[in-house]
Amino acid sequence: MTGKPAPRFWYRCRSCGHSRASDWLALPADLTGAACNSCGCEEITLYELATRAAVRLPRPLIPPVQRYTCCHCGGTGLDSLANTCPACLGAGFC
Repeated sequence: MTGKPAPRFWYRCRSCGHSRASDWLALPADLTGAACNSCGCEEITLYELATRAAVRLPRPLIPPVQRYTCCHCGGTGLDSLANTCPACLGAGFC
């Protein structure tokens, strides 16, 4: 056996289809700049071999959800009789 550890990650480029094993021992905290070795595209998908988890790069930006406090219960989720608010169904926001 060689002293080289087995690969933990596999990556595939979504634009050119190139795929290969990655030499990372752990997933880096900062994944900016990760690109395909063949075409240089940053649209790659990483697969962890042990768990088969997938990480798409670049990560999609999800806008924060805008929530409004319920005007019937004031955000408590309960009405004046301590029942579930019928307007927000107990969530406290609409």
